[in-house]
Amino acid sequence: MRRRLVTALLIPIFLTLASCAQPTPQASPSPTRIPHTDVNPWGTNVFLHKETEQWKIEKTLQMVRDAGIVWIKQHFPWEELEFKKGYFYDTKWQKSAWEKFDRIVATAEKYGLKIVARLDRPPEWARYPGSKPSSPPRDFNDYADFVQAFVEHYKGRIHYIQIWNEPNLNAEWYDNQPVSPAQYVQLLKLAYQRAKAVDPSIVVLSAPMAMTLENFPDRRNLNDLIYIEEMYEAGAKDYFDIMSANAYGLEYPPDAPAEPNVLNFQRVTLVRKIMEKYGDGDKPIWFDEYGWNAAPPTMPPEKLIWRRVTPEQQAQWTVQGIELARTNWPWAGVFFIWYFRQPGDIPTDSAEYYFGMVDPDFTPRPVYYSVKEAATRWKAASPTQTAVSQSPGAANFSIVGAGAAILLGLAGTAAFFLVRRA
Repeated sequence: MRRRLVTALLIPIFLTLASCAQPTPQASPSPTRIPHTDVNPWGTNVFLHKETEQWKIEKTLQMVRDAGIVWIKQHFPWEELEFKKGYFYDTKWQKSAWEKFDRIVATAEKYGLKIVARLDRPPEWARYPGSKPSSPPRDFNDYADFVQAFVEHYKGRIHYIQIWNEPNLNAEWYDNQPVSPAQYVQLLKLAYQRAKAVDPSIVVLSAPMAMTLENFPDRRNLNDLIYIEEMYEAGAKDYFDIMSANAYGLEYPPDAPAEPNVLNFQRVTLVRKIMEKYGDGDKPIWFDEYGWNAAPPTMPPEKLIWRRVTPEQQAQWTVQGIELARTNWPWAGVFFIWYFRQPGDIPTDSAEYYFGMVDPDFTPRPVYYSVKEAATRWKAASPTQTAVSQSPGAANFSIVGAGAAILLGLAGTAAFFLVRRA
């Protein structure tokens, strides 16, 4: 009698607990969600390959992490890695050419930062004789081979690569030749195919375009909107996962409306319209270079390429722009603020010096503190995914499991008294 009574009482409890302890199926992501937008949006550009002292790399990335920033855009110049075809060894210093960059990657990992790798600047052996270092290679296959080697070397560690930079400017294209969206698409296609062959999960970003209104017959520099449209006409759609865009605010606040003949932050919405026109609305836009310039009022007007705002406006608008975009643009992803800190090769009489969030001596500027407050608040409101979230039922299981343990204890106690009474 005792056994039957105890068994009858406990079986429903155990069945209920077993059912509850099963991982709860998680709802699939909304089919309308655009890939690569469900991310922490706070990023910045760094120049760690220019540092000769490891402590400066450490200090830079520690301050990046402490500001709540989780993404960095880092340049991996081809010319510093492949010294001749297929040869990744620096004979001058008698060491692997990967060594310096491996330290950068390892340090970023140490601080929990994600890298987007910018890949351009061919070595001299790959360029036309006498051409500038930013020119494309003579043979696009050489670049594709380099991209393949890069993805192979950092497979599982670097998951995002950017193919070239600002090809709508002659400064980033062949000497004394018109810029060519069609040629860039050929380069992009080869690099994309070679990268995906090595690692199908690698995420490929298109090259960001320089913001410009130029559209002269010689096409030395080409309006970014015209260039992007011609890229699509040349078949670019199938050869990148994320559209890169530069988004400088110049003298305008973040909510200043976009107009075709105005350069401002919201110009990116015109890029978005082109994407949708060519049926590419299911891709996101990530912001390669983003921000406002806080040059001093004594800076001569001819040097104010990016116009100027006050340091207080820079601090305020940098945060407002990201928050505006993440609230209103479902296609917006990561914002790489231009820039975090430079190693001292940009002089104070250059307007570009005044983009920095941190001075070369590591003194933070007002924009650093405003970003830190906003990014920390964002992270608290939207915690980044952890290893637990990779296994959706794990968190539910652990919570239910704790409750199950309590119920089992109560069930055991109840059974004990029932047995005694029986």
